[in-house]
Amino acid sequence: DEDISKSFIQKHEQKIRYFGMLGRWDDSQRFLSDHPYLVCEETAKYLILWCFHLEAEQKRALMEQIAHQALVMQFIIEMARSCNVDPRGCFRLFFQKAKAGEEGYLEAFKTELEAFKSRVRICSQSQGFQAMSVENSSVYSGIVEGLESLSQNANDLQGCINRSVFNLSSMLQKDEEPKMMDTV
Repeated sequence: DEDISKSFIQKHEQKIRYFGMLGRWDDSQRFLSDHPYLVCEETAKYLILWCFHLEAEQKRALMEQIAHQALVMQFIIEMARSCNVDPRGCFRLFFQKAKAGEEGYLEAFKTELEAFKSRVRICSQSQGFQAMSVENSSVYSGIVEGLESLSQNANDLQGCINRSVFNLSSMLQKDEEPKMMDTV
């Protein structure tokens, strides 16, 4: 599983980074329409780890942009889980809801985004993550190595990611269950 993840990242790193830099809903949706294979856990993990590396390097504005896109990917993945469908099949629904600002959907996204950025700032200050950052001199190869070592030596970081995903899951379940019944 780790080998598959690593080879996916190595093969698609440039496209994942490009997606991370997109700033508009329409651009993100169009890019994912052209590259639906990027709608997956590996992309989300890469973007999340990139956020931690950027924060450790004190590149906060860039971290905030990447955090937005990481959360976009997490929302899509969690929406797919709650509907029991492939994420590639529901990303358009996510963008439809986000662009329409459907019944607090955008507010929930922004709230979770701020909470995630706060957790990135707090967790990036932990000694475990700083040691991992210093160890990896090249940021992008460091992200790939970070994916490999995440389960081995970054319990603080994994805890931050788990809290983000848990908060996102519980928020989506409360918000989406009645709405998804109408759209499925």
